[in-house]
Amino acid sequence: MRRALLLLLPTAMLACKSPPAAPAELEQLTSWMYGKVGSGSDAEMESGVANLSAWLDGRMGEATAGYTVDNLPMETAHAADGRDGPLDGLVGASVATRMAAPIGDVVHAMMVEDQMRIFEGEYLAFERDFDGSVRCFARGVCVDEGARTQSVNRYPLGLELGVDFRTQWRWVEGPEGPVVVYRTWLQRPADVNKDWLGVNYQYFLGVTMPDGGQTRRLQTTWIAASLGDTPVPEDMALNMVIDGMSGTDETLEAYLLAQ
Repeated sequence: MRRALLLLLPTAMLACKSPPAAPAELEQLTSWMYGKVGSGSDAEMESGVANLSAWLDGRMGEATAGYTVDNLPMETAHAADGRDGPLDGLVGASVATRMAAPIGDVVHAMMVEDQMRIFEGEYLAFERDFDGSVRCFARGVCVDEGARTQSVNRYPLGLELGVDFRTQWRWVEGPEGPVVVYRTWLQRPADVNKDWLGVNYQYFLGVTMPDGGQTRRLQTTWIAASLGDTPVPEDMALNMVIDGMSGTDETLEAYLLAQ
């Protein structure tokens, strides 16, 4: 994921219909897998990936439009981020994407290559410190990796967000070969240069899996943002989150195809 946050801008605050609710299976899988990335057994993770892959088979068309998902349980969220505040205004959304590039290329670009080059103009600063050897992980030799990322993300209207988040990645065996499952969380509220916006919590689950010679992904974000003392309207928030996740993969795919 290129950004810790998929920002909700007031210029997009138009009436819009909320994405459809996700089927129960997807609701359960996303929250369950988020909680298991850090401490779940290989068998548990392989079961989750297999169930998700089977669920996506035949549903990619509708899943690319995006779904609303239930809020991440507070105990699952705070077990990851170590915080204890109420998750007021948290909303969640999932979207599936497919990229015309093999999973190895996708993982290498997302983890090893210069993110400021891939997503040109979208960062003022980007620094990521890995716990181990990122190249070892990207090659599939090391089975897990972690990192702290600190970045300043640039948005329209002169908006800048400084974010500090943690990521955990792990390789999991899937039906068509190795799959990367990862999760992120904000370690503290975002540092925003405008007083009308607050972003207090954000959690993300990504599942990147081989699909023949291509790659398909399911991305899920839970985010709590506010405009002053007012939560961002839920329908607008959900649609913006889905558009942001889809746009990330469109940019990444265009970069890979241009190489």
